Order: sequence, then C-alpha cells, then structure tokens
Amino acid sequence: MRVPVDWLSEYLDIKGNIEDLADKLTMAGLEVEEITAVTQDDLVKMGGVPDGSSAPVLITKVTPNRGDWLSVIGVAREAAACTKWHFSLKKIDVPAETKQIADQVEVRIDSPDLCRRYAAMLIRNVVIKDSPNWMKNRLVRAGMRPINNIVDITNYVMLEYGQPLHAFDYDLLIGGKIIVRRAKQGETIMLIDGTHCELDDEMMVIADEERAVAIAGVMGGADTEVNEKTVNVLLESANFNPVSIRRTSKALGISTEASYRFERSVDVGITDEAAVRAAELMKELAEADIVQGIIDVFPGKTEPAVIEVRPERANNILGLTLDTSEMVECLQRLGISVENGKSLKVTVPSWRPDITSEIDVIEEIARIHGYEDIPETLPCVHVQGKDSAEGQFCEKMRQALMSCGLQEVLTHSLTDPVSVEISGLEDRAISIRNPLSEDTSKLRTMLSPGLLQTALRNQSFGIRDMGLFEIGKIYLRDETGAITESRSAAGLLVGSQWDSVWSLDRSALIADYYWGRGVVEAALERLGFKDIAFRKALRPMLHKTRSAEILVRGVEIGWLGEAAPEVTAKIDMRGRPVIFEINVDKLFSLIPEAVQYRPAPKFPALYLNLAFVFKKGVPYESIERVIKSAGGSVVEDVSLVDVYTGQQIDPNERSLTLAVAFRSEDRTLKDEEVEEIVETIKSRLSSELGARLRG
Repeated sequence: MRVPVDWLSEYLDIKGNIEDLADKLTMAGLEVEEITAVTQDDLVKMGGVPDGSSAPVLITKVTPNRGDWLSVIGVAREAAACTKWHFSLKKIDVPAETKQIADQVEVRIDSPDLCRRYAAMLIRNVVIKDSPNWMKNRLVRAGMRPINNIVDITNYVMLEYGQPLHAFDYDLLIGGKIIVRRAKQGETIMLIDGTHCELDDEMMVIADEERAVAIAGVMGGADTEVNEKTVNVLLESANFNPVSIRRTSKALGISTEASYRFERSVDVGITDEAAVRAAELMKELAEADIVQGIIDVFPGKTEPAVIEVRPERANNILGLTLDTSEMVECLQRLGISVENGKSLKVTVPSWRPDITSEIDVIEEIARIHGYEDIPETLPCVHVQGKDSAEGQFCEKMRQALMSCGLQEVLTHSLTDPVSVEISGLEDRAISIRNPLSEDTSKLRTMLSPGLLQTALRNQSFGIRDMGLFEIGKIYLRDETGAITESRSAAGLLVGSQWDSVWSLDRSALIADYYWGRGVVEAALERLGFKDIAFRKALRPMLHKTRSAEILVRGVEIGWLGEAAPEVTAKIDMRGRPVIFEINVDKLFSLIPEAVQYRPAPKFPALYLNLAFVFKKGVPYESIERVIKSAGGSVVEDVSLVDVYTGQQIDPNERSLTLAVAFRSEDRTLKDEEVEEIVETIKSRLSSELGARLRG
C-alpha cells in the first residue's frame, strides 16, 4: 500500500517527523518498508501533472488479517493510536431510501452467504472528462493511473476508505435491475480489460435481467463499462465474502485492487458511507445530479461482538502491571469502545473483524502500549505438568514403532480425491468448501494413502528401502452425517529389510505380509498387549489373499496387508508395499489396568518342530489357538517356521512347520509329559481342523 503523506495529513494532525512515524507504525505491526517520493518526471509518465512537490510516500506491508490498513483512513487511525496525534474523520450523512430511487433501481441478493451488503446510488447527467490535477496526482502517488473523472473517483474513494466501488453505465443495464447471484455453470463474460472468462457456479456475479455484467469483487464487464458517451451512472458499493473472492480470483488468474481488498475483508460498516462520498465527488467533479436516496440491502447485518477482558489476565500474559485505565486508553486510541468495570467489556468495531477473542484484545493492548516497553520477565502462567494419558500412550507407540526400525513422517491432513478413492471411503469423506487446489480439497480419511505418496516421492529420489510410520488424526462422517475425528497410527514397509548386505540374498528379504505382521506384533507387545490375533479380511486397498484384520483381546483395532496391485498401479509405485493402520483410540481403551511383573523363567524350555498338512483355507490363528488350548499353560509359544506347497502335497493343501516351546513355571518337564501333550495337540488339530502329521 502506497500512502501519500499529504493525503494522510487530512485525517491525522502530524506533529513529528515522518521517520519516527514510520518506526512507530512498524513496531505496532504495520511495517513501513520504505519512505519514498514520486519524481516530477514519473508523475507525468503516470498521467499526473507537475506540481513541484516532493511529498513523501509511505510504502507499507499489510498483513492478511488487517484489511483496514489498505486505506488512508485506516493508516491514519493506526498512526493516531501509536503516536497520540489527533485523528479526525468527517461524518457523512447517509440518506434513507426514497421512492424516487426505488422506482428506478432494484437490487436483489440471491446469494446472501456470498454478499453481506449491497448499496447502490444513481447519479444522472454526468460529464465525462479528466479529473482535476490534485486528484490525478494523488492517485499517481498512491500507485494508480488516472483514467477519467468517474473511474478516478471510484478509485480515489477506494484508496481513501478501503471500500472498492464500481460504476456501471446505467443506461446499458437491462431492466434497471441489479441481481447478486452465483454464476451459471459455463456462463461467460467479457471484462473491461478485454479478458474473456468462463465461470462456474461457485463464482459470484453482478447481473441485470439477462446477463452477468461484472464478476463480483474482481472486475466489471465491458458491456456496461463507463465510457465517453455515458450520461447516467449506477454506483455500486458492496461487501463480499472474502473466501469466495479469493477462490474466484485464483481460479480466473485475475487479481485487482478490489479483489486484493475484499480477500482481506472490507469494513461492512462503511458500505453506504463510501457510496455517498463517491456520489458527492461526482456531483462536484462531474457536474452530476444525485438521485435522492440510496438502495441499501443488508442481509448480513449483525450486532457488534462484545468481548469480556480480564485485566489481571492481560497483565499476567504480558508481564506488565498496567492499570485498568491504561488498558482502556490503549483500546480507545484504536477507536474501540470499552465499558470499564471488574472486567472490560470491549465492543469490536466493524473495521476489526480480526478481533474475535480475549487474547486478540490483549494483543491490541500490547501493540499500543509498545512491545519495546514490555520488560523482559519470565511469564507467570499455568502450565500442564504432564501430557495426557492419551498423549503418553501415543508417545509410547511412537517409540515402539521406531524400535521396530520404522522412521516417523508427517503428512498433511488435507489431501486429494485420489487418496480418498484409494482408501475406499469416498462416501464418508469430508470436502473442503473452498480449497486452494484440488490436491487439498479433502480431509484425509486414512493415514496410509499419505504414506504411499511419501514412499512414492522417495522412490523418485532413488530410495528403494523404506520403513515409515505416522501417528495423527483422521476425519470421517458417521452414519448420521456428523463429522468425527479420531487418532490413527499407520505404517508402510517396502523394499528390503537390509540394504546391500553382500552375504545375503536380497530377494529373500523383500518386505511382505509376514514382515509387516511381525512389526505389528512386536510393536503391540512392546506396548504391553498379549492377546494379539490376525483374522483374514478383505479391504479395498489391500491384496485379496495377503491381508488381515488385527485383533487385541478379540476386538478389531486395525488391519494390515500388502497393497493391492491396482492401488500401486494407480499411483505408479514400484514394489509391493506392506501397509497397516491401527485405531489408536480403540487400542487405548484396551490398555490393561495394571502391567503384571513376571520373573525370568527358572526352568528350561523344550523346543519341538511339528509339521502338519492343512487345507489351504485353514487360517493360521485357528491353528495357534488349538495348539495353545490343547497344551494349556505348558505351551509357552507357537511360531511359524516354514510353509511348503509342491510335490507330495495335494494342490489344495499346504504343509506348515511349527516351532512349539514347552515350559513349566514350577518344574522341569519330562519327555513323557511333553510327548503326551504333543499327542493331545495332534488329536485336536486332526479332529477340529482336519490336519494330519507330515511324516
């Protein structure tokens, strides 16, 4: 924003040098990047007139939340608060709506969610000519090129008040109507700069009875542009939804002074005043007649927000000992109304939509008091003594996964439709209303698609072997359509377990379902869970025969498996990644109340390898369950050693070699005891699962 100091002085009684003013504004948050002046040659090149002045111009850097700083009046108000210099603003009398204007102009807002307020005035018998020299030079020094008196007046008032305006040739509007609506899908418009735009139904337009005549908040259309033949002008002053304007501007690739201001929020309280100010200037500089009255449609009218501020909390946060009266003075210097009592009741002015809570008001007190005047002290605040139980559990899970050789990554909670499609949860996904791009148009439904994308990106850099995990939030709609938020933990394994070990066959160490299962079991055991099982299950993104549900104490808490070939093909990923995902909230609810200590065994174990032939459809967890049930407390552990299919085995069968550990807690087991238990195991496996001992 370029702010000519001579223009600023109309509202601010400047009593010091400009360098000090620039320093104070910068310390308060409105950074003055440079103090410059427009040379007489540059003034002429831009359409101005030589005036012999070298008046300074402040070049400011405005933060996105302070749209009020994009005006001379806004900067003057801020400067007055920082310096205690006198700020004055002439009150503008806004006329009421009259029958005279209502008979000639109709305004209808069909999309009140996108247009909070729309004011219109009718100015007749305008004379199109050059603006006076003083206005031309002010516009040039503020960075704008003069065009003609009508257009210059709208730009002048925009720079002065921060309220974008637009002038339509009234006689070119069909039906004398203004309709604020969403564009029709595929609707087109030719803009005043010659750009032809095709619109979508999320964009907002200003229309007459038959067509769109402007893209709301961005640029007017060529069909109703003010030109040298214009006699009657319809003046628009409106307040549009900042998010809608930002999306439209980005989608069309068009950024204007108007859209820049609307994107940062324009004061809804000055819509009518800015229109009256511009109309009066047209009467003065264009020899025009103002049709009495104003049309002001205001569907978004609300009461000003009132925020309660505790002085002791303000001092506690800032490390100060300010009196209540000092706090009130700081706020009143900003034009904020304050009711003093045990607490301060602050009424937020319309030009400060960024103030929404107590902490925002405390920040304003700090800014105006002066950050440089706050002493260096340790803050006296209440801090959390320790993390929550859920947070501690997540940290333990993080350590458990890292101890299994996985590396933590962080992915964004905003994702793209392809990742949602991969998860198979499109019907429960949550869409972002106004996304910055298609890649960030959804909230993630799972963590695992993000891990696949991370692995894919690393593969593009030549990294073949990866073990990744993430713990974070996922977002879904439940059966009622309500949005739910839960914690999840996901992991991904791809490539070899060991990278470039010369003495080992790399192909035998490639990540597969069993490696993933081992990682999940090891991590859960490190967290203290014992009754861990896996059950065959089908998932949209997993291989049909290499996937399973994860159960703890009989409760399903997640899933794991190799990614389905169609998933890896969709994202063009190499290898056969193994992925798993666990519902952390559900797992947390299954934590044992107390972890029991078990001393190291005093008596030796006896290990036997048993080979059985099973039908291929028999799940491993059923085999393990039968063995442990048949052996009772003496069976300490069961693990799978080998799977064999081939010669001497029926094609519908497979041979499993199982390592069984036998141990008693109170004695050394005899061979006869173990043999008896083995016979029981054989019998149970045969009768319950149709197994036979492989000779």
